[in-house]
Amino acid sequence: MSTNNSVDNRNGKSNGEKSVSESKANGAKNGNQSSDVERSLGKLNEVCFEDAFELTGHGKFNHLVLLTCGLIMLNVSMESVGMSYVITAAECELELTSEHKGLVNAAAFIGIISTSFLWGYLGDRFGRRAVMLPSMIASAVLSVASSFSVNVWMLFVLRILTGCLVSASSATVYAYLGEMHTGTRRASAIAWGSAFISFSFIILPGLAWVIIPGQWSFSLLGFPIVPWRAFIWSWCAPGLLAAVLLFLLPESPRYLLAAKGPEFALPVLAQMFAFNQNAEAGNFPVEKIVTSSMESRSGGFVGAIKNISLMFRPPLLRCVIISHISMFAVFMLSSGLYVWVPDILNSMLSNTSEKSLTICEIIHNKFQAARNASLSVSHGACESHVSIGVFTISMGMGAVFAVTYLAIGLFITKVGRKTFYCSIMFVCGVATVCAALVPQGGAATALLVLALCAGCAASILAAIAVDVFPTALRAMAMCVMYMVGRTGAAVGSNILGATLDRHCEAAFTVFGAFTAGSVILIIFWPKPEKVREELEKKGFSY
Repeated sequence: MSTNNSVDNRNGKSNGEKSVSESKANGAKNGNQSSDVERSLGKLNEVCFEDAFELTGHGKFNHLVLLTCGLIMLNVSMESVGMSYVITAAECELELTSEHKGLVNAAAFIGIISTSFLWGYLGDRFGRRAVMLPSMIASAVLSVASSFSVNVWMLFVLRILTGCLVSASSATVYAYLGEMHTGTRRASAIAWGSAFISFSFIILPGLAWVIIPGQWSFSLLGFPIVPWRAFIWSWCAPGLLAAVLLFLLPESPRYLLAAKGPEFALPVLAQMFAFNQNAEAGNFPVEKIVTSSMESRSGGFVGAIKNISLMFRPPLLRCVIISHISMFAVFMLSSGLYVWVPDILNSMLSNTSEKSLTICEIIHNKFQAARNASLSVSHGACESHVSIGVFTISMGMGAVFAVTYLAIGLFITKVGRKTFYCSIMFVCGVATVCAALVPQGGAATALLVLALCAGCAASILAAIAVDVFPTALRAMAMCVMYMVGRTGAAVGSNILGATLDRHCEAAFTVFGAFTAGSVILIIFWPKPEKVREELEKKGFSY
């Protein structure tokens, strides 16, 4: 058995496995006596962090992390777009106008956008798990509270506050998920986790289909509960389950290494090893992690601002500009258009014309009919009706998203991140333009669904971006990037709301052209190795 205490970091993994196997062989030969002594002899004295991380293996622990992060992403998506199914059902009770509907739809995005920078700072300062866990519980409480709203402004404020708390997880989860996997598995892990987002587009319309059309009601502490209020409760379940699972998981070891030092990261790696290998944490074949990082671990707010300024200087500046503009384009099309899809589909399904009309012609005709009716007929009893077909088509749409996400998870390492991203965005951009011009309902709906698949590209873009930002900046960088993305969603939603009735074709054309054209930016994405090398020279770890 090797007793050399000076082990080359580059050979840490192979030497560690050899030492562990030799230790086990000797233990079996001696009847497993003096196992503690043999185990200590089998340990590597000093190993670099990446080699120690490799020794933890890949198994049940990683699957649990993936499930937890997937549920967090599912919760964020449901909280962000769930109100698009509520506004029609609550239209009469809360006396919602079109302007009110736009505000309520945008409320969660406003909350997420306004606090992303703060949560990014807190995530890098206090830890990913430490930020996500309490905020997820609090967001569920506020989301339930919003279901008791008695007017549009109460609902609007509570949905903004819910968005503020959801923001803590919306991008930090990508940093946490990425840091819990090795570099070779990181892109696939983010893609698989993001697949849970697609489930929200199946679960939400499914729940809405089951709950919203109901004619029942009951009283809770004297407050009347109707279906749309209970529907809001139902989408809080994934977030609460994710909070329970996150409570059982440790903080990111990469964060602990950067923020507190290797002595804090080592126990987490040992825990990961024990879970994956069905062993005891004491069997982890590493005694000490060595690192060349010279990062400041007590810089406080001033230190954080100094680090953040690196995002706006080379070599990260180019990465920030490209990733943020690209994420804006992704969300402007996918989320900005999606919140109007139930209304668009309802218009298409309610169309009684025998002619083959385009989506834009149907929307324009509906607008003219509503305008003429408002001029000639006095207001009567309020009625709101959502076609059942909206729910079924939306669920089919979610199934398409799920297949797309799963395909990304399977093929992203074979095809390449940038190639996959550019292909999806270009095809979705072209589909957006065609969806407004095709005079056939089935084909237009299919193209509309294909256009919305642009949202799947967000996970690929996150996987591309997460590699270039050091651990001390990663949560902040991801939060700011998703803040810009959700700004795109809010901008896209409002642009469509203002233009669909009168300038529908122009709106779809601009959205499609901007989405397809944004892929040009990825050509200028720098090589991650060069960026990492420059920042590692400054003492930052990855």
